[in-house]
Parts: sequence; C-alpha cells; structure tokens
Amino acid sequence: MSDLQRPLNKRGQRDSLRLGRWLQDNYLIPDCIISSHSQRTRETVMNVCNALEFDTQDVHWLEALYHAGSQGLLRESLTVLESFKSIMLVAHNPGLDDLLEYLCPTSEMSYTTDAKLMTTASFAHIELPEDSNAISYQSGHLVQLIRPRDID
Repeated sequence: MSDLQRPLNKRGQRDSLRLGRWLQDNYLIPDCIISSHSQRTRETVMNVCNALEFDTQDVHWLEALYHAGSQGLLRESLTVLESFKSIMLVAHNPGLDDLLEYLCPTSEMSYTTDAKLMTTASFAHIELPEDSNAISYQSGHLVQLIRPRDID
C-alpha cells in the first residue's frame, strides 16, 4: 500500500474523534477546512467534521498539500484565507512543523521529547494579521497547541 493510500490507525481514529469533540466544546469551528487528499487525512477530517457537525461541502481536498513544505502550505492557506475568515489546515509533517516555526516565535513553541510540534491529530490555533500581505516570518501568534494526550 502506498503512503497516499495508508489508512489512519486505531490511535489516529480515536484521537481525531477526541480532537473533534474538543474543538466543538471550545467553540473552535472553522469557516473552511483545507486538507491533503491522502487517505489518513481524509479520515481525520471526516472524524473531526462528524464531531463538529461541520458540512463536508466546506472541505477542500488539495493534492498540493500532500507532503508540501511550509511555503507550499502557506501559499495554499493564503489563497483560501482570501475567501474565509478562519480555516483549518490538515496536512503532513515535516511541513506543518516548519510552517508553525515560520509563522510563530519559537518562544511560543512546545516540542515533544522527540522534537516534534504537530503529532497525529494535534491542533495549533494561530492568530495571523488580518491583512494577508502582512503575514510573514513570525508574524503570527500561537494561541494554543493541543495534542490528543492533552485532552481530558
């Protein structure tokens, strides 16, 4: 089975449902979701959408997000931010970690013991300048980084 077709494992299934419920409980519902088209990100997004009662018509599956680097992820996100106030980006590492480090000051980061930021089904809430032209290196603020193990 190719990496693109690899399904979400049992822990990923459990954690994505847990994250979706946490997002709902904390009123963190995006206007739009953009996601890689891989099987595991599709499953993650569908679990989150079910928990949020989010209309899957507002999910955009983008091939360009599959193993994209930080600048590719940023480019795709900025394109969507032109039409929506808040988006959820679902993609892969190391691109997500690199994007988080690009957008937010390192003093705001909380790494795992194996030096990762975004583990499976993690959620980084980032505030960015309203003017998309002002979004640049460390122009964002990491409001919170939630990993499934942090959720009660």
